[in-house]
Amino acid sequence: MDDQDEALVRRLKAQFNAHQFELGISDLSKGTGVSQTQLRYWEQKGYIYSKKMAEKNAAHHYSYGTFMRVHLIKAFLDEGFTLAAAAKMAADRRNRLDMMRLFTVKALQGIEERDGHHMLNLGYFDEAKTQVLYGYLVNDEVHYRVYPRNK
Repeated sequence: MDDQDEALVRRLKAQFNAHQFELGISDLSKGTGVSQTQLRYWEQKGYIYSKKMAEKNAAHHYSYGTFMRVHLIKAFLDEGFTLAAAAKMAADRRNRLDMMRLFTVKALQGIEERDGHHMLNLGYFDEAKTQVLYGYLVNDEVHYRVYPRNK
C-alpha cells in the first residue's frame, strides 16, 4: 500500500470516529422533529444526555451520538412503543451500531488493487498471520478472498 492509500485509510478511520460536532437544543429539535420540551423531558428522565457547560445557565450542547439516539427513540415512538421501551430499544440498537463501527475501524487495514478489483484489506485471516482476508464488491454483491500474507 502506498502513502496515498495509507492516508486515505487514516481519513476513513477518522470519519468513523468523527463524533465531534455538537448541537444546541434548537438545532437538535429541528434536526429530529422532536420538540424542545420533549427533549428536556427525555434528558430529565435520563434517556438522553447533554454536555453540561461550565457556566451555570449556559445552553446545553448535544453530541452526534445523542442526535442519533433521539432519531432512534422517535422512530420507535412513531411505531407505537412507550418512551421507556423506545429508549431501551434505541440503546440496544446503538450498542450494535457502535460495535459495527469499532469493528470496521479496527479491521480495515487498507485498500489495494488485486486481480482487477479494489479490495479492502480486512486483516489477518488466521492466528498464525499467514493469510489476509480481503473483501470487495461486484455488482453490489460482497465477495471475499484470502491471500497469502506476502502476495
